[in-house]
Amino acid sequence: MKSPGSFRLFGLLLGAAAACGGGSNQPIESGTGGAGGSEPDGSGGASSAGGAAAQPGAGGAGGQAEATWPTGCAEQPASIRTEGTLVELAFELVLGGEPFLFGEPNVAPDGSTVTPLNVRFYVSHAALIGADGDLVPVDIVGPDGAPTPYGVHFYNAEDPGSAALRLRAPAGSYEGVSFIWGLHQTCNVSRPEANVAPLSEASQMTWPHTGYLFLRYEGSVAPPAEGEGGSDDPDGETATVPPAVHMGGNLFEDLAPRVEVRGALSVPASGSTGKVVRIVMDEVFGGATADVDMTGFVPPPGPVGDELLAGERLRRGLPDLTVFTFGP
Repeated sequence: MKSPGSFRLFGLLLGAAAACGGGSNQPIESGTGGAGGSEPDGSGGASSAGGAAAQPGAGGAGGQAEATWPTGCAEQPASIRTEGTLVELAFELVLGGEPFLFGEPNVAPDGSTVTPLNVRFYVSHAALIGADGDLVPVDIVGPDGAPTPYGVHFYNAEDPGSAALRLRAPAGSYEGVSFIWGLHQTCNVSRPEANVAPLSEASQMTWPHTGYLFLRYEGSVAPPAEGEGGSDDPDGETATVPPAVHMGGNLFEDLAPRVEVRGALSVPASGSTGKVVRIVMDEVFGGATADVDMTGFVPPPGPVGDELLAGERLRRGLPDLTVFTFGP
């Protein structure tokens, strides 16, 4: 087991290496484009940057074969695209199909009463999903249209202004949105004490010696009232809503999960468009309390609380969960 100091030293070394490439970009598949630019004939491949192209390196519906994500963690990242349409995605928490109101009591499907007190997460490396499953990288931008610091979005339920995820995207018809739910690794290993918001220590997302939290949820849970199952479970042992979920990664491997929001999304050539994206807390809580194989889990130094185990169960179970959906 490495000491806390060695964890941080490793992070500093990785952070320094990342800083050296802060202004560069990362191609999806060696900079190729089209529906499957990684193949010699330009076919087949869900990781390409452009749309339906027949030749390797060609563009296609995505409109920009060389569109790439930043590889470093620069405070002022270079734009992926110099022009495009604003796509605004409004995050909305839901539980049991109803709005999950922050700071207020909400009745969960199991009859318990849940009051969310802290809900925060990062989004990075966003993309639109083409008809063939290809990913079209897009900029995460602020209200001024400029790329956000470090190319990430920080959602904080205490700040209504953070509910809007803004993307600058090429026109076209898409099958949904994809993004990393958390931080890509070069930002995860960066130094919070040297960063500005939203990666500063004030974010409440720093995780000593192991980078950042990707998701931080905390709340209070009251068991069902008498006659609704509460008397049969006085200790809450069968509760389906955990009081806290902390999902993160580590400094040694990229563990940030990529998630999808599936559904038709039409981006016009000019103006703007928008969608509501629901965060289904039923799925978050279900994943955090599921019976998941934890083999190989490397905990951070120090005591490992239930919130960390809940977060790791959620992270591992995400491929089988539908946490994000488009609203009506």
